[in-house]
Amino acid sequence: MGVRTGKELLESLRDDRQLFIDGERVRDVTVDPRFAEATRSLAALYDMQHDTALTERMTFRSPTSGERIGLSFIEPHSIDDLIRRRDMVKIWMDASCGMFGRSPDFMNIFVTAFASAADEFGHKDKRFAENLRDYHAYIRENDICMTHTLVNP
Repeated sequence: MGVRTGKELLESLRDDRQLFIDGERVRDVTVDPRFAEATRSLAALYDMQHDTALTERMTFRSPTSGERIGLSFIEPHSIDDLIRRRDMVKIWMDASCGMFGRSPDFMNIFVTAFASAADEFGHKDKRFAENLRDYHAYIRENDICMTHTLVNP
């Protein structure tokens, strides 16, 4: 699949998911006033990866498909990989003035770290390591946007 555009991301959110807030089901987060601006901010971050001036700094070639994918999915094998990924995160943070605390890079990097250390999790049962690697490959190749939530927005 490669990196999605902001439009593709917004379309993916219109999937009849079940989200409730204030006792009400939200049918479309992209137009609901409590979520719409956040979804547009997220879409703008995704579009940055397609900006020809930023593509090299925001993406890399997938080790399996060869398509451009988000740099937050890179398993670093060198200091240069870490610096490159840090710079990508900074580009997104600068774009939001650091105020978009649930940008996709956070959980992507989190899962990537687990995948990079998969053998440590699966030293007794190799299925755990395989599951971590498979899940990482899935979110990487499908440009899945994940987040964690501690409180209601």
